[in-house]
Amino acid sequence: MDNVTTLINDIAKDVQGLAPAIAGIILVIIGLVWMFAKDPNKKEAAQTWMINVFIGFAIAYLAASLVAWGTGKMSGF
Repeated sequence: MDNVTTLINDIAKDVQGLAPAIAGIILVIIGLVWMFAKDPNKKEAAQTWMINVFIGFAIAYLAASLVAWGTGKMSGF
C-alpha cells in the first residue's frame, strides 16, 4: 500500500509542478490573440478562454494539493 500512496503522491506533485507552467504558456498565447484581435467577438472569446484556463488551473492545482495532503495523512493502511 505504501507503493500506491507514494505513486499517487508523486503524480500529485508532478501535477503541481506542471500546471502553473502549462497554464502560463496557454495564457500568454491567449493574451497575444487578445492583443492582436481586431474583431470584438474574438476579443470576447479570448477573455472567456482566459477565465476558463484560470479556473481549470485552480481546480487542477487545488485537487493535486488536496491529494498530496491526503496521502501525507494516510497511515496504517
